Amino acid sequence: MSFFKKISCLLVVLLVCVNLIGHEGIASDGEITLKEAIDIGLKRAKEWNVNAKLTSVNSVDDKMGGSRGETGKRFNWFMNFIVPGTDDYVLIGISEKKITVFRANKQTPDPIIPYDDIKLDSSDVLQLAKDQYGLKQGEDWATGFNFTLDSIDGKPILTVFGNDQDNRFTRISFNAKNGDVVSAIHKLPYGGGLISKRIDTENLTKKGMAITGVVAGNKDLVVWGDKKPTQFSTTKQPFIEWSDNNGETWTGLQANSYVTHAWFNLKDQLYAATEKELWAGITSKSKGTKILTLDHMIENIDYSINNNIAAISNGKVYYTSNKGESWKQAIVPKPLYIVQISDNGDLVGFTEERKILQKTNDSWNEITMPNSNDIPLDMKVIHNRLFISTQNGIWTRNLQEGNWRKIQVDEMIVKLIKKGEKLFGITEKDEAIYSINMKDEGKSEKVFAAKDLIIWDVDSMGDKLWIATIPDYSWEEMTIQKRR
Repeated sequence: MSFFKKISCLLVVLLVCVNLIGHEGIASDGEITLKEAIDIGLKRAKEWNVNAKLTSVNSVDDKMGGSRGETGKRFNWFMNFIVPGTDDYVLIGISEKKITVFRANKQTPDPIIPYDDIKLDSSDVLQLAKDQYGLKQGEDWATGFNFTLDSIDGKPILTVFGNDQDNRFTRISFNAKNGDVVSAIHKLPYGGGLISKRIDTENLTKKGMAITGVVAGNKDLVVWGDKKPTQFSTTKQPFIEWSDNNGETWTGLQANSYVTHAWFNLKDQLYAATEKELWAGITSKSKGTKILTLDHMIENIDYSINNNIAAISNGKVYYTSNKGESWKQAIVPKPLYIVQISDNGDLVGFTEERKILQKTNDSWNEITMPNSNDIPLDMKVIHNRLFISTQNGIWTRNLQEGNWRKIQVDEMIVKLIKKGEKLFGITEKDEAIYSINMKDEGKSEKVFAAKDLIIWDVDSMGDKLWIATIPDYSWEEMTIQKRR
């Protein structure tokens, strides 16, 4: 377990903005190899305690440009040293050849790595990984090439991280003493695609794709997502497609960027939100009319049945009651990650602290739960009615009234999905989908058992259920392959 724990120390970063194509050989004077970093760190550790011994090393992702590990060198490294026979240890960080972190503490000691056992450097194992497995620079996460050194079963294991030839996250480990391959694994996708389900039939299309959204109109169906997803990105080959024959054939729609949300209004006009824009009236021949452009990312968006619209961006709520002809802004007292808007134009927000707030005039007031022990898990507004899922069930009431009603569901619903006047619930670990009964005291119906799928969205048209799923990923052994 300690091996995987240490591997997780590689820091997550944002997408790389620097185009490295054609510049892979460019290095910086501030970049150093793993062994060069150890030499710098060991000298300082010996000043701390002459008996200090190395236990682990890892490079750290950064935004500093340079070669990003292309020559086995990185700007930033972290390493741990211990004093054998004690619980004394020190964490040392190095950036551009200089020690920038020195943090001594106490912890259960890890196995040491004898300095003389480190025969291979990061540059050596990188070349081996390229030659034997065609390893390429990582993208999206652990960008470029990254490296770790650990003691596993008494052996010094030097691991290089990157991507395989199909851009899948890859980890190749070598014995740093003799260069033998200890492990070569990559993250392979399984699952993903668009599922259509009737009572007695089930069909999977767009297999392996990340389908991040599906919406059904009166006669038409629209899906969006990524045709070539990776573990850390679903925006590699974004698409949005329209079907007017119940999913038999699909037509690609125009979009300036990847789509994050889409819906049909009552007249079957299609709206679609991208990263910073909202478009209306999209058809197979036109990308429609842009009705909103923001400087910052649209973090969440909602619409009412009569097409009031609200969106969260950079700590503000933007909303319209005239189909986007004009927009108003509302400042929120606490960060929201969900906003909802009713047919009457009421704004309701779900805070990061799991509080439900309703905007009244210029102030936001907390909605008190009917049971003080209930913690909201999700919330939606349909027409002028609020629905809140909790660990003890789903509660609902009119936004202008105080009387609560509980909706019967056999399992705990952790996620609510609103599609026009329909409401669906997803159970914990995506195990099932429920169609939520909103109008009477009857029990909500389980309409789909997920079977180890990652459900992202759901809608229905007639007697058919449409389920959007994305792939999951698992470590699989690699075979030695020639470079392409």
